[in-house]
Amino acid sequence: MTNLALSGALLLTLIAVATPAASGSPATENKSCLRCHAMATLAYRDPGTGDIVDLAVNPHALSHSVHGEIDCIDCHEGDFGRYPHPADAANETLSCVGCHEKDDTKDDTKDDTKDNIARFKSIDAEYAESVHATSDSAEAEGFSCHSCHDPHGFRASQVGEEIAAIVRDDNQVCLSCHEKVRDPLSDPHAWLPNREKHWNAVRCLDCHTPLSDNGKTVSHQVLKAEDSNRDCVNCHSRESSLLNRLYQYRSEEDLATKGWLNKAVFNDAYVVGMSRNATLDLLGLIVTGLTLLVLAAHGFGRYKAYQRTKGKPE
Repeated sequence: MTNLALSGALLLTLIAVATPAASGSPATENKSCLRCHAMATLAYRDPGTGDIVDLAVNPHALSHSVHGEIDCIDCHEGDFGRYPHPADAANETLSCVGCHEKDDTKDDTKDDTKDNIARFKSIDAEYAESVHATSDSAEAEGFSCHSCHDPHGFRASQVGEEIAAIVRDDNQVCLSCHEKVRDPLSDPHAWLPNREKHWNAVRCLDCHTPLSDNGKTVSHQVLKAEDSNRDCVNCHSRESSLLNRLYQYRSEEDLATKGWLNKAVFNDAYVVGMSRNATLDLLGLIVTGLTLLVLAAHGFGRYKAYQRTKGKPE
């Protein structure tokens, strides 16, 4: 390499180090880590597999994630103060359940902490029965929570968010690995009527996890393809699993802000025999209301006429 080329390479390196990858304000103790890990191009090639391992962390996504208020060292407890990081520190294995079980920031005698620990243990038990944990496929080797949930960017869906956004974000997690699903020639979902509409309105997990009555919005026991739900009635009925799981994100918000009538009449879940056109639903409700009003007025008029007739002398 010539001196000119070497100088150019050094200059580009300095520019990459000096330029921030994204704006954000994660926990203040993370600044020393993000000096390097905020660089969007930070990565290395695994000497064993030859794969590129991405080490970049988006500060904005981190600050808005479920872990945005904690410090890096709360999870990464190895000797990361040295650089390059020691191999035993870099190869640490992180456990979501293990981390939340040792949470000493709360009083573990309180119900909210006990419920949180129980929730993660339940998730861990569901995942242990998942196809991702039990499959002997080479593609499932090394699969963990972090394979689906980026710990530096994961944010749980909240009640009141747009259902379409929840569906899109959740399905993207699955589609990031299951790319064959996008191929119309080899798609195992070819049997599904209006496939694209289903994908835009229903999460993969709504069909590929078992139905339960525990009220959870999602299960982590992902089923094999042959064991997944193909019974349309499970969603297209009044007692819809879709209502009980995905749509409770909206129905709880409806009850809190608009009352039970909105949930009963205008819920977006499709029920056999109902229109999904909100304008037609509203017009139907108005016509029904006017009909009842006319009947009530007619009955009241008949009653008043009877009263007048009764009061006249024979």
